[in-house]
Amino acid sequence: MSKHNAASPRLTASPRLTARWLAWPAVVATVAVLAVASGTAHGAHADTGESVDVVVASYASDYSVTHEEARGRLDRIQPLQDILAKIRSQEAARLAGWGIDHTGTFTGWIWLTGEQPATTQAMNVADAHTDIEIRTGATYSLAELSAAQTGLFRNGATGHVTGTPGAVDTIRRIVTFTGIDMRSNAIRIGIDPALDTIAVPGDLTDPGPIAVTDEALQAKIAEATQQLRGDIDVAYVVEDGRGMAPEASFAGGENMSSCTSGFAARKNGRGAYGIITAGHCGDDGPNETQTFRMSGVVLPHDYGWASVSADAQFHTIPAGSGHVLKDDYLCHDTPPINYCDVTGDISRSGMMDDYVCHAGKNSGITCGTVIDTAHQPTYSGACRSSGNDVTSCNHVFVRVEGSSLRSCGGDSGGPWYRNGTAYGIHMASNSGNDCNATGIIATFSAIHEVENFLSVQVLTGGSVTIP
Repeated sequence: MSKHNAASPRLTASPRLTARWLAWPAVVATVAVLAVASGTAHGAHADTGESVDVVVASYASDYSVTHEEARGRLDRIQPLQDILAKIRSQEAARLAGWGIDHTGTFTGWIWLTGEQPATTQAMNVADAHTDIEIRTGATYSLAELSAAQTGLFRNGATGHVTGTPGAVDTIRRIVTFTGIDMRSNAIRIGIDPALDTIAVPGDLTDPGPIAVTDEALQAKIAEATQQLRGDIDVAYVVEDGRGMAPEASFAGGENMSSCTSGFAARKNGRGAYGIITAGHCGDDGPNETQTFRMSGVVLPHDYGWASVSADAQFHTIPAGSGHVLKDDYLCHDTPPINYCDVTGDISRSGMMDDYVCHAGKNSGITCGTVIDTAHQPTYSGACRSSGNDVTSCNHVFVRVEGSSLRSCGGDSGGPWYRNGTAYGIHMASNSGNDCNATGIIATFSAIHEVENFLSVQVLTGGSVTIP
């Protein structure tokens, strides 16, 4: 394929793997087990018996390649992201999208609007790499798609819904997410027709949504597509958005109260150390004060809730406890216990089409491919404002899918990661709370948004003894 086509369509340091048994009695044990998760769980190679990274094995299975090919591709992802970022900066005005093809030939690509060739500077960068392509022919720029997504269901401007209020309200009520599909140059609108069965939003006596059949879903998709036609001036696709919900748990056996512990972190400024988890766990919005418990140690609530930019909260390790907080995390969920080090974090712009893994206390360690870095959850109560009112989330969340991906109740707050790099904190999925279901779609809060919201930095400098 030509490197310059008309077509429709950070940080990945090798983790220092250690294997050791839990040695600390309280927070140390839990933090080491759950405080983060990076990517080197091991299993046996089917042919040679050699130890195989769970990320490698999962990627090889998802994309039908050998373990050797999977390792090479995974090691190449971050260099490709860096090259794509350079080309994006040179072609910002025409940028329609970017990503990495994992199926077929492994290729990083940039897609530009119009048919004219890319700039000489951009073409020179692409020509220096056999696995980079610049594609032309997109209809809408990424800026146009983003503006239309932001304006969905707001009257009066180009790219916004301006149709009959009744029809718009009906659609808005059943929308569970919106996103930007850079591969199809379109907005994605997920719907759940079951939400239309709730009599009055917030009515505690209402039995809630009633599940709908696949046939009913397809009929509603066709209806919603027709209702929106002519009211959005960019391409869009209405799709299955059923079952999206936060995954807190109210059963026993929690490792961090109702959820899963995420990354160890340090508070900016005053320097308190603690653990990040999901903000909706025991969520009372900005009024949250609930303490969490890990291995018998009470962790005071410092700050956080399910905010418009990050579903995250931070709990501190009590001062004077002598506990040891580690930047290690469990990267294998069966004995012997293997730990990996956190080496850094990554911005959303470097995540598109990346292959990432998630650790949840109930579903274990599974992996998938990033399909949207401008995801906007819109299911009921997904985000709250600083005034504790239910409000619209910003389109800054990340969506992942994978044939072997799992997630279920209690997994919220768990880490998303690869090769020692922190990617984010688990928020929700469409598993229907089935821990054995695979092929799900999951959502997480991007780590930079989490760090900025909580005013913390993920711990990467080794173990810290809490004074």
